[in-house]
Formats: sequence, structure tokens, C-alpha cells
Amino acid sequence: MEAIGYIIIQIFILLLAAKLLGSIFERLKMPSLIGEILAGVIFINLVLFFPDAGGLLHFDPNEFMHDESHFLHVMGELGVIFLLFMVGLETKFSDLMKVGKTALYVALLGIAMPLLGGFALMLAYDPNNVNLALLVGTAMFAMSTGIAIEVLRGLNAMSSREAKIIIGAAVIDDILCLSLLAMISGIVAPGTDMTSIAVNTIIVVVFLVFAFGLISRIRKMADRRKHRMIERYKHADLHGEIAIGSSVSEFHEIRSHPSELSVLGLAVLVCLGMAALSTTVGLAGIIGAFLAGMLFAEFKDTVPCEENFNTVTSFMLPFFFIYVGMMVKFDAFELGLLPLLVALIAVAVFTKFISGYLGARKGKLSKDSSTLIGVSMIPRGEVGIIVASIGLTLGVFSDQMFTSIILMTLATTMIAPPLISWAYKRMYKHTHEDHSASPHK
Repeated sequence: MEAIGYIIIQIFILLLAAKLLGSIFERLKMPSLIGEILAGVIFINLVLFFPDAGGLLHFDPNEFMHDESHFLHVMGELGVIFLLFMVGLETKFSDLMKVGKTALYVALLGIAMPLLGGFALMLAYDPNNVNLALLVGTAMFAMSTGIAIEVLRGLNAMSSREAKIIIGAAVIDDILCLSLLAMISGIVAPGTDMTSIAVNTIIVVVFLVFAFGLISRIRKMADRRKHRMIERYKHADLHGEIAIGSSVSEFHEIRSHPSELSVLGLAVLVCLGMAALSTTVGLAGIIGAFLAGMLFAEFKDTVPCEENFNTVTSFMLPFFFIYVGMMVKFDAFELGLLPLLVALIAVAVFTKFISGYLGARKGKLSKDSSTLIGVSMIPRGEVGIIVASIGLTLGVFSDQMFTSIILMTLATTMIAPPLISWAYKRMYKHTHEDHSASPHK
């Protein structure tokens, strides 16, 4: 059998396992992404502990762990890039600006507290290894944009103010995280040119200013386009060119210009193009994808693409969660590290929750809303995995420490979704109880 045949078999097995486990967790009233992550955990450890299984599937776990161009890694990255484009489609620029101050509070605290918490924990564990403490602190502060947002989308909560704050905080968090990661990697790595780090930081800032300026101009163009189309519709209606019973309110239903299928190709091109540009200037591809989605959000009334793009995302996204699970190798973990792992998870959960909660309270949100934002900050993401890989490559992390960081990332990823669901339902219930009680007061 040719190599492509084995790849197709691997994709089939992983998707089948992810969907089966995902459906089990859905029946348990938990997010399906937990099952998708577990599918990756089971698969990678199965081929590690039973090499014959890996040989039968022509899957090399060492190649997967050390090759960033591995097809599963690429598909996972595409999945989360498409997810962030969809999130951008649901995020108007004006809405994001309204929550900017609160999102900034949440993001800044969400970086400072986990960084300090992880640094202090590792200094207590190994007082003579400052580089280890720095890198562990760095792995602590990176939140997973994809996990929290996917849970909120499943709860139909993306239009809430809290979701807008979480998205804004996530964007700011990712930008600052990656900038800090570049600086800290430069401090830890021997012989790094600090001038190049400063130049790259300036390039990132210029790119972001340009991108948000472009979105602002696109928003004005979209408003003018929508106004012209409504005027044409009114004109056609006055001259009897529109069926009797139609109205301007049905304008959104007609959308007779580009079809969704033709716009889908343009949306994919813009999404990938902005993601590529984002990675070129030193940011994560998800930032560019999110900004591309915000560009399309301004035109989605007249240039629809969300329905077909969502179908593509639904297929690709499970590979991101499968990939996260496949980073967990139990063969490199020792029971003696269990207390350290528990401490890492505790610090990771507490510092992110309390920073999100305090940041939201600083923005004058209610306790319920602040709790939702706090738990939404808990899951760590791909930046934590990247930090672990950098630490291993530089020799700062041992295999055991690398696995501990990956397990911490996975644990926070699995802890957060049920907490997010609980916090949102609690907030929703209390809000509606207050509304129903207010007429009687």
C-alpha cells in the first residue's frame, strides 16, 4: 500500500475514535472536545506501548513528535485557524471596542499572575535553575483561545458581552504571549541577538495597527455597500420589480449577489492569507485568521459565507483537539513527578481563574459574569505546547518536565469545559430570575 493509503487509514481511525468518544461525553452533558482529546491520548500511547500497532498503521510516534510539518499537526493548525475565522465572523469591530478596557484588564492580569505563579513554584522546586522557572512561567500564561470559544459556541453564548470580553482578552493575550515568548526564549537561549527581538516586536505592532485600521475602513465600506443595496431594493420595489408581499426586511433573505459557495473560496483564501501574513510577522496564525473573520463580518449581511465555512470547520476542528491529546506521552512520565504535576495544575488553574475574575470585576461586571470569564481563561493552548517544545530543544526541560507541562496543558483543557458550561448556565439562570422578579419590585 502507498503512503497516502496509510494516511487515509490513520485519519479514518482517529476521526472515528474522536466522534465515538465525543458522542459519549455529549451524552454525559459534557463538551465533545474532551472525547476528541482523549482519542488522541489513547492513539499515541497505544502506538508507544504497542509498537506493532504503529508498524501496522505505518505511524511513527517519534516522527510525529518532532516534525512540525506532520500532516496531523498541519490539519490541527488549520482546524483552529478556521475556528478563529468563524469567531471573527461573529465579532463586530464595534462590539470588540466596547469591551476593550475590560478585556485589557483580564488579559494583563491573565499574563502577569500565571507567569509569577509558575516562576515562584519552579524556584521553590529548583532554586538554582532560573531558566527553568522562566520557561515554566511562560508556559503557564498562554490561554487556549480555541477551547473556551468552542464551548461558548456550543452554548449559543457568542453574542453575550462576556463572550466578547473573552474573545478580546484572548486576542490581546495571544499577542502579548507571543511577544513575551520571543523575549524570554531570547533570554534563555545562548547567543540570541536582542536587537532582532526588538525589531520583530516593532513589526508586530505595525502589523496590528495596520490590520485594525484596515478593519475600520472596511467597516465603513460595508455600511455604504449595505445602504446602496437597500436603496436599490426600495427602487425595484417601487417599480413593481419585487414580488408582492416582499419588504425591505426581506433584504437579508435575498442576497442575490455572490452565492455562498463562490464566497466560500474567497473566505478561505483571505483566512489563509491573513494567517500566513500573521505568522510571517511573528504572531500566531490564529490572530490573522481572527482578523480576517472580522473583515468578513462587516460584509456578512450581503456576502454570506458562514454556513458553508462552518461545515469546513466542523470537519477540520477535531484534528486540533486530537493533536492536543497526542502530545501526551505516558512513557516519559515518572510517578515521582506526580506531586509537581499536581502543583503545576493547581497553580495554572488558580492563577488564570483569579486573574480573569479580578479583571472582570475591575471592569464592573457582576460576580456571575466574572466567574464565567475566570473559568474561560483556565485552558492552556498551543503556546504552552510550543514553550514545552522550546524548553526541550534548548535542553532546559528534561523529557519528564516536558511531559509534565504537556499533561498540565491537557488537564486544564479537560477541567475547563464543564466549568465554563456550569458558569454560563448559572449566570443565565440568575440573570433571567432577576429579570422576572424586577416587575414585582
